[in-house]
Amino acid sequence: MLATEFNLYYGQQKENNGMMSRIRVRDIYCVLFALLCPVLVNNPARGTSTGLNNIPTTDIVPERVFVWQGWINAAGGERPQQFTGFKYGLFQDAEIGVDWRASDNPHGHAMLQAKYAFDIGQSDVWRGVVGFADLSGNRNHNGEWFPYMATSVDLKAVRLHFGFAPQPHNERFFGGIDKTVSFLDRNLMLRFDGIHINDKQDMLFSAGFLYELAPKSGGSATQQTGLAGVLDGIVKNMILETWVSKPSTGDKETYTVKLNYVVAF
Repeated sequence: MLATEFNLYYGQQKENNGMMSRIRVRDIYCVLFALLCPVLVNNPARGTSTGLNNIPTTDIVPERVFVWQGWINAAGGERPQQFTGFKYGLFQDAEIGVDWRASDNPHGHAMLQAKYAFDIGQSDVWRGVVGFADLSGNRNHNGEWFPYMATSVDLKAVRLHFGFAPQPHNERFFGGIDKTVSFLDRNLMLRFDGIHINDKQDMLFSAGFLYELAPKSGGSATQQTGLAGVLDGIVKNMILETWVSKPSTGDKETYTVKLNYVVAF
């Protein structure tokens, strides 16, 4: 099976226990925490969904898994921008999240995202998703929200992703491809995508990778003890992402480095 963005916890297969599994009390606590964080910090954000580099896909944070994210965007000659965010698997095949800028304007508004994915047909080969991102209470500052619909097709050799976002005054198509290989007994996902910008007048292309820092199940890594064991216990919950984005307008590239820390409840 090809790795998805958070398959540290995909070891157990999805249970066929229905879409609306009951939300436990701890789930409610996690939801409240994710929604209160932007109120406490009150910084601008990007409501990013689980996906490839710059596009959402049908990948979903597993149920009752909480993901903290921190990332930096750096363009040539400009000061890097720092962001932070959270994602949570609210129930099977549903994800919510909130992101905000960790620097610059202290009076911005956090941006929310949510998505729901579903199988098309009788197998996991073809999946669909509907969702939204970039939802905030200050459109003048953060721009219009980003509703979207997309599909993913698993061809075993690669996965293909296509979608459309009817964003007000800036509707756009997007697509991407990913391929997972084994590197140093860990999953390495190579990712490429493109999305319309400037109301379909231009394109934003990107290429990058996602690397799970935990060894694959059944790997040959030996058990560590002492400080090495503590560090190994921390690192095994981390996922590293990095990519470069290049617009067709000829503007400078933007380099992104993101660290995910995954916690299962």
